[in-house]
Amino acid sequence: MSLSIGPDLPDLSRVAVLGLARSGLAAVDALLARGVEVAASDLRGPSEVDLPPRDGLTPFLGGHPEALLDGVQLVVLSPGIPRTAPIVDAALARAIPVVSEIELASRLLPGIVVGITGTNGKSTTTALAAALLNDAGVQAVACGNLGTPWIAAAASPAGSADTPPAPTRVWVVELSSFQLETVRRFAPDVAIHLNLTPDHLDRYRSLDDYGAAKARIFENQREAQLAVLNADDPLVARISTRARRFEFTRRRAARLGAWLDGEDVVADVTGSGPLRVLRRDEISLPGAHNLENALAALAAVLPLGVSPDSAAKTLRAFKGLRHRTELVRIRRGVSWYNDSKGTNIDATLKSLEGFPDGRVFLILGGKDKGDDFGRLLPLVKQKARRILAIGKAAPMVETALAAMVPTSRAGTLEAAVAEAARDAVAGDVVLLSPACASFDQFRSFEHRGEVFEALVGALNGP
Repeated sequence: MSLSIGPDLPDLSRVAVLGLARSGLAAVDALLARGVEVAASDLRGPSEVDLPPRDGLTPFLGGHPEALLDGVQLVVLSPGIPRTAPIVDAALARAIPVVSEIELASRLLPGIVVGITGTNGKSTTTALAAALLNDAGVQAVACGNLGTPWIAAAASPAGSADTPPAPTRVWVVELSSFQLETVRRFAPDVAIHLNLTPDHLDRYRSLDDYGAAKARIFENQREAQLAVLNADDPLVARISTRARRFEFTRRRAARLGAWLDGEDVVADVTGSGPLRVLRRDEISLPGAHNLENALAALAAVLPLGVSPDSAAKTLRAFKGLRHRTELVRIRRGVSWYNDSKGTNIDATLKSLEGFPDGRVFLILGGKDKGDDFGRLLPLVKQKARRILAIGKAAPMVETALAAMVPTSRAGTLEAAVAEAARDAVAGDVVLLSPACASFDQFRSFEHRGEVFEALVGALNGP
């Protein structure tokens, strides 16, 4: 059996899927459900990948040998595998198209698409936008990089070739730069770019390269579609778009979009004048960064049928996501916060902003992503009482910050929690916001946050 997913990709009878984490496994399932043979590969061995035998599936575990490309008409690339990998070069040398699983999902799943990218705030904005739509009676599914891959919806029985899925009103999709690198014709109906700050510089040669990958979210949009950009971020504001341009801003009025007018959140998505939605202090999510997330989500969903009154109710009630500056416990007057999702320096800066001066025990470190920890120094000097450095990046944290801020090389999260529990006093804050990836000591940022919460929960005393 063959599958056609557009005039540029007809007659697909055998497809290679490179990388078998969540999105890769879901892509395998979606293709097999449509009768397409799949060559599936991963650097991990058979004991590390859950890939049971199935008709039409040829596994290549422990590497990506060029033989897996034999007879293949398309390569689906998981986000963890860079375009510079030798197997990708080999596919391109054979003139085999290479696409992300996002591109595949966009071809297989009907519906309106809201795509959300940016360095920080993607997951919260994705979840919030879906909540705004669902609360207004517009069917929406939050998916993508925040947890459930978009392509997973095409892998369910309802997404098989014999029983195509019922159209979903809106797919709200979190998109990483890795996923956007290999889109081909993907063009979200609404595309949001939240912000751009240094991140993943262990994969990209420069901030410009990283930004170019993010900007691909707008590349294929048409004039009737909608682009939502952060007018307060100069690197985002300068991006040109073919689609209708909406902006969100905390600092001035926008021609179209959502913005802050004094203490009021207002929006204009029709050109007929701004409408008040609610006061900024009514938004349940704390912090300036979450105000920006709320403004971006509003600018995206109001054109899709959400009323200002419905939006206000959702913004008053929405509680946010796990591992995002989440209060874990107050023990002996010390507040313990889990911001394990703070995986880059700018995310940590945004989290720190909301805490009292001179009272924060800040747990920093993990797998370094190539940024400069010195960028933390001005705010850390203001906010931190002590830095507890962990993981492989601990020596770099010390080098950048120890001369100006008391710093301990705790090494492990367990040791950092123990030290903070011993020395913090009532009124202090212990904040896990590592500014690093988690993969040196943990499976994921979620795993790191769960370990932190367990350690904090096990501390003796009220």
